[in-house]
Amino acid sequence: MPFFSTIIPVFNRANLIELTLNSVLNQEFDDQEIIVVDDGSTDNTLEVLAGYGDHIKVLKQENKGPGAARNLGIHHACGKYITFLDSDDLWFPWTLSTYAQVIHQHRLPAFITGTESHLWNEDEMYSVCPLPLQANYFPDYYASSQQPLWIGTCAAAIRSDVLREVAGFTEKRINAEDSDLWLKLGIAPGFVYIHSPPVFIYRRHGNSATANRDQTYRGSYYLINQERNAQYPGTKIRKRERIKILTRHLRPVSLECLRQGDMKKGMKLYRDTLIWHIQLMRIRYLLALPLIAIFLWFRYMLQRQLNYKL
Repeated sequence: MPFFSTIIPVFNRANLIELTLNSVLNQEFDDQEIIVVDDGSTDNTLEVLAGYGDHIKVLKQENKGPGAARNLGIHHACGKYITFLDSDDLWFPWTLSTYAQVIHQHRLPAFITGTESHLWNEDEMYSVCPLPLQANYFPDYYASSQQPLWIGTCAAAIRSDVLREVAGFTEKRINAEDSDLWLKLGIAPGFVYIHSPPVFIYRRHGNSATANRDQTYRGSYYLINQERNAQYPGTKIRKRERIKILTRHLRPVSLECLRQGDMKKGMKLYRDTLIWHIQLMRIRYLLALPLIAIFLWFRYMLQRQLNYKL
């Protein structure tokens, strides 16, 4: 049994997948299996994958989205811990060894995650130096709710038995399938957040799935409805911690809707989470978002008047 199973969903990434796979194959800690799930690619991704031979296991499915692709990988994974990497991102050579060190230090925690570096150019990764390990341990993920932690899918290492207990990712085509999973893991014992060194490289480019604002908005409402329908663990006792985490995801989405000129969506998110923000005493957000909406509306109307006169 490998210690880690690394799952990489891929769809039409023939131009990016090689660097991603090379970063996984060049790990200091090599007790892993690599599972690549092709999500119905129509370019020559499969030809590129074939060049890696027995170094990787390739699974195929019709195009169903990243959640379904990761779940297929989870089903076939044999590792004690399951890690994830997107097909357009990279790992540092020390990523798995850092996870392994934390896992042994904290006696097999359920959920480990860490920070990322944002790079436009792959050559920049060579300028990032490994830093001394700094990590915080929490009894579970909900217990970290006071900390403003962002968790990327590519920074997650999850004990396989715990991951299967919560049935993995939702297979809906939304941009919050990872946040939903973290909340489902909310009371699993042992959560570690690695502040340094960074554990993955987010490659910025225009085709990133997170750039899809509609999927992000629908993902926000998926999280809201999951909480309203009591789909997350912890009952009412842990509700305050859950909504702290939830609203931290939702506030930036409502603000981005306003910035993009979609007042209706931005204000709907504001209204539908108003009670939660009042309960948390998020005064600055409660006052600022309506003022921003009014300002942007007046600016839009003024621009219309100027365009009409021209």
